[in-house]
Parts: sequence; C-alpha cells; structure tokens
Amino acid sequence: MFEDIKTQFSVIRALTIYELQGMMKTYNYGFAWALLEPIMFIGVMRLARSAFKGLTPPDMPPSTFLIVGIIPFYSYMSLLTAAYGAVSGSDGMLQFPRVTPVDIAVASALRDFCIFFALYCVFLLPVSIYDGVFPPQNILEVLFAFLLLSIMGISVGLLVGTAARVFPPIKQFLSYYNLINRMVGGMLFVITMFPSVLWPYFTWNPVLHCMEMLRDGWFVTYTSPIADPVYVMECILGFLLLGLSLERYQRRMPYV
Repeated sequence: MFEDIKTQFSVIRALTIYELQGMMKTYNYGFAWALLEPIMFIGVMRLARSAFKGLTPPDMPPSTFLIVGIIPFYSYMSLLTAAYGAVSGSDGMLQFPRVTPVDIAVASALRDFCIFFALYCVFLLPVSIYDGVFPPQNILEVLFAFLLLSIMGISVGLLVGTAARVFPPIKQFLSYYNLINRMVGGMLFVITMFPSVLWPYFTWNPVLHCMEMLRDGWFVTYTSPIADPVYVMECILGFLLLGLSLERYQRRMPYV
C-alpha cells in the first residue's frame, strides 16, 4: 500500500512540474499574466480606499489590509477553477494508467498555489514593512489560514467539477458563487465593520472565517470575534468526502 501511495505522489509531482512548464509556454511573459488581475485589483481598491477612507479599518494600513485578503482570495478561486476544470473535462494525460482526474486536479491546483503563495510573499513582506506592521502577530495562523483556504478551493472544485460531468449548466452557478464570495467572503472587509446583528448571516461562509484568520494573525490591532478554524475544517472534510465519493462513483461514466 505504501508503495502505491508513494507512486501516486510521484505522479502528482510530475504532473505539477508539467503544469508549471506548460504555463510558462502558454504566457508570452512567463507568469506575469497569471498575476496581472489580482495586482490590478489591489491597485484599484487602494485608490478607491484612498478616496473613501471610511472603507478601511482605521487601525490597519490600507495597502497591507488589501494584500492580506485579496491575494489569498484569488488563490482560492484559482485553485477551485483548476480543480473544477480538471475533473469536469477530459485530459490527454488520463491515457496513462496511473493518472486519474484527481491527480490532474491536485497538480493543477498545486501549480496555482505555488504561483499565488510566491506572489503573496513578494508583495506582502515589503509592503507590510513599509506600513510598519511587520512582523505579523502570528505567522503560523496566517500560513494555516492560507493553507485551509487552498485546500477548500480544491475540495469545492472537485465537488462542483464532478457534478458538472452529469449537469454541465452548474458552471453558471459556479460563476454566481464566485461573485457572491467577492462580496461577502471578507476579501475587502472585516466582520467588525458591520453591526453584530448581521454576523450570523455572514458566518455561514467558511471563506470569511479564513479571511478573518488571516487578518487576525497578521495585525496586532485586530482580534476576530468569529474566526473558527474547526468550522472551516469540518466544511473541507464534508466537501472532500462528497467530492471524492462522487468522483469515484462516476469514474467509469463518459465525459459529457
């Protein structure tokens, strides 16, 4: 059994390297175009918050506040999309006997994770030093929240991608889901910016808990009143078990 597990990890590692190399060939300027959207979004929101100062918590520098939340959120969406695409469509790599859709999904997600985590470090460290909020209050909490958000992206992508094999229109619901998360997922706010009477309606979303953990772990001046890593892990476990079970059940079904 351990040999089989070791072989499967080797397959995923090889697929991840293949995905990274393929991405370099796809973009004329390397990884630059993959990173352009979140960077532009951070710039636009930074300008907006300079014009409307009340949109940012007064005890958190706007630039660091935005980077702490926006890049992990884009990483989550990218991993979700990568896992969804790998499971819902066919790939030439599936012709190899040891390669499964889950392997391709994990490899694609690892590719995006490496890119966005590197982007996170490259931008967050100098900006936070400039803003005077470095080092973070709890770097382990920040890394743990980033990791939870990434695993959740993969698990949701597996679940939705498997369902899309028998119900392709679900792709439209995925775009609506991403849109809703942009507004209520905590990318641009912390929960204390809203009246406490509204908190129960926000806290059903595990993405918000991860965003709260990120800001709680980075800023000394902020303690999240609602962040619950146990709830996030329960959601991840449920998504993963359901997604993997459906994928296993549908493995012999033709792609539509």
